[in-house]
Amino acid sequence: MSDSSGDAAEGDGEPSTADEIRWAAFDVLVERGFDDFTTHAVADAAGVSQSLVHHYYDTKEDLVFSMFTNGLDHLTEEVRERADSDDPRERLLELARFMLREPEGDDVVEFSRMLLEIEAQAPYDDRLREAVEYDSEFLEEFVADAVAEGIESGQFRDVEPEPFAVTFVAAIRSGQNRRAIFADDASVEPVRDGLEAMIDDYLTEGDP
Repeated sequence: MSDSSGDAAEGDGEPSTADEIRWAAFDVLVERGFDDFTTHAVADAAGVSQSLVHHYYDTKEDLVFSMFTNGLDHLTEEVRERADSDDPRERLLELARFMLREPEGDDVVEFSRMLLEIEAQAPYDDRLREAVEYDSEFLEEFVADAVAEGIESGQFRDVEPEPFAVTFVAAIRSGQNRRAIFADDASVEPVRDGLEAMIDDYLTEGDP
């Protein structure tokens, strides 16, 4: 799901001004939360004038939407790159481990906090709700395809792929929210263990 605002670089691979404003917006959002997120604060963080921020993004909501959808585009690319095993079980495990990976610096925690802030606003903003839905549908389809492939090959038992996918992604979301709130791996590790159990104890053992 792409937003075209300022995606083109301004020369030879350099980030565009719009890109730099989006990055500054991300920092402001995770540090202050949505209620204290202002275009003035973003301008200060980016080292540009507030009028320049509004040149690229008419409103605070436009900026948040652009920042979020740009982040989702990068996320979907990373999921495809990192969870690409030919084995359906491994592909599901890779997805869970990547989405709930241990923090290396603050990036994982900050991204989780950005998601939590955006999801909290989605009920009140049609565009954000559609973007969150797009992200969920991508992940659910990714999981359902792996489950269907595992069923066809005989690796997984015969279950309904879509309900499993919805539950699996919901557990991932819960783990990301725990990461955002508690900012430690101890709160997320049980979710990773639970997701692995969903694969090995539910998909591969016993009768439905």
